[in-house]
Parts: sequence; C-alpha cells; structure tokens
Amino acid sequence: MEKIRVATSDGEGIEAARLRARHDEIEKRLSELERHLSLTPEEQIERIQLKKEKLRAKDRLAQLSMMVRRAS
Repeated sequence: MEKIRVATSDGEGIEAARLRARHDEIEKRLSELERHLSLTPEEQIERIQLKKEKLRAKDRLAQLSMMVRRAS
C-alpha cells in the first residue's frame, strides 16, 4: 500500500504533483506511439502497460482529490 502524503496549503500534495507529471509523460509517449502506422510487438506491450499505468495514476489522483476535499 502506498504511503499517503498530506496535501500542501495550495491543495496539491507532493504525490499529486508527481502523479500529474508522470501522467503527462505517459500521455506524451502514447501520442508518439499513436503516430506510428503499426507497432512492433514490444511497442504494443509498452502501449498496454502505459495505458494501465496512466489509469492507475488517474485513479490515485482522484483518491487524493477526495481526501483533500474531506480534510477541508
């Protein structure tokens, strides 16, 4: 289980900022892969893994957002 960090006064915790940055990196790489006419088997696997990681990051950001709202 991940350790939850307390949100800062501006409403974004360190973890949330890290997750947003990673989410953006994943989005950029997925965009690069989408431009390919076809993907190698390795790229197909990478694409699937990135989509799963992106969804996990999005879900975790939603959890953190709810926690911040409850704490306010």
